[in-house]
Formats: sequence, structure tokens, C-alpha cells
Amino acid sequence: MASVVVDIGGSGVRLAVLERGNLSTQTSKSVKSIDDLARAIRDCTQSPSAVAISLAGFVDSKSGYVRLSRSAPWSEGKFKSRLSEILGCPVAVMNDGEAHAQAINQMSGVELGAVSLSLGTSVGMGLLDPDGRVIRPCSGENWDIGDVQLKNTSAADPSVWWALGSQGLADLEKKYGASAGRQRFGFRLGSYIVQLCSTFQPKTVVLSGGIAVSAWEEMKGPIRSELERVPAHFVTPRVQLSPFAEAALVGAAYVIKPST
Repeated sequence: MASVVVDIGGSGVRLAVLERGNLSTQTSKSVKSIDDLARAIRDCTQSPSAVAISLAGFVDSKSGYVRLSRSAPWSEGKFKSRLSEILGCPVAVMNDGEAHAQAINQMSGVELGAVSLSLGTSVGMGLLDPDGRVIRPCSGENWDIGDVQLKNTSAADPSVWWALGSQGLADLEKKYGASAGRQRFGFRLGSYIVQLCSTFQPKTVVLSGGIAVSAWEEMKGPIRSELERVPAHFVTPRVQLSPFAEAALVGAAYVIKPST
């Protein structure tokens, strides 16, 4: 039997079928309620054996409880149990930053522990320990770094969600042109990664999401330049681009692969 993997974010809802360890071509659906989502899943396969969902919001992955989701407010509450009851199959729910981190477990040659930064409308973060297990905050929910303030930045809003999201990049491209704006964004991102090193001491930082995919060539030089400022008593992490254009789907699929 096939499983279904779902990514619910600011740009919409994407679904793919997971069968024999492989993800099918994704499809996009208009979803405005949990019943809409259930119908979209059944359009992919009538009787899914399991469902895994990556969701932009505050999520307790163990209980499947969604405390807040601006992208999908209809998911708030006991999302996992509600959807599982409708579909009659196991459901896994995780924050999108955590899903992007889980995708690292599907990459070869990555030195763990690792930090995942997904760059899109906003910024998501996930952490893996040296054994590839997800590290969560004390709350049991996901990491949220949106309100963290960047140091020494000219960004109109120094909050990470804005300065390292699509609005911050668009602002730089408007001021300096596309290529130069992306390079400056790379310096800004590199500076933030240096900040992360003092707290999490990662061996690898993996970048994913739309901005990472589109701007990597312009960003990678400035990022590596900023990494020269990592204090000598910390390991300087390797920063690399995720090989997965749809890392959230790949990471969510990884969570349910053992049961498929």
C-alpha cells in the first residue's frame, strides 16, 4: 500500500505518493479545511497506509498538536488525531523546519550533528544530533528563530524572519540588483550562521528552500567568507546546499519510511 506525504506552507499545499521508498511527482491542491486535506490525500490514493505532514507552524511532533499555524489556521488543535480518525491510518505531523532537517538523513556524506536552515517566505530551522536524531527545544515543539535579531545589519527589519526571508532578499535585490543583492544576502546569512555556531556548534549547515536553490551560486562565496569569523575554539561547519528541491516532502517521507 502507498503512503501520502504533504507539505503545508505559505506557498500552498503540495502532496506526493510514497511507494516502495520512492516519492511520486508532486501535485498542488487548494486546501482550506481538514476535510479538504483528507479529500486531497484520498485523491492521491484512496486508502493510504500512512500520512506524513510538514506544516509551517508551532507543532508538537509527538502529540501532533498544532498550537499556531498562520498558513493553515484550520489545522490548529489536535490535528494528528483528527486527520487520523478521518483517514483511518497513522498520521505523522511535524514543523516544516524539522522536516527539512529530517531530509538531511537522506543525504550521503553529511557529517552530523547538523543544522538545517530552510529559506523561503520566512526561515525554518531544524537540528540533528550526531546520530541523526531530531533535537527539539525544552517546550517539545519546534525551533522558531523568527524573532532573533541579526547583529550589525542594515536590514530594514533585523528580525531573522524578515532579514533572511523573501522580503529581506527582495529589498536587497531592489537596492543593488539581482546578483549583487544575492551576494549581500549571502554575507547576511553567513553572519547569522556564525551566530549559530556559538550556540549549537554544528559540523554541517544544510540550506534548503526556494531562496537557497535560486541564490546558492551568488551566496556561497560570501557565506564562506563570513565563516572565517567563527571563533577558533569552535569547529567551522561545512555549509552546503540540499540536493532536494522539495526537502520538506523528502524529510516527511523519511519519518514514515520504516512503516511502508
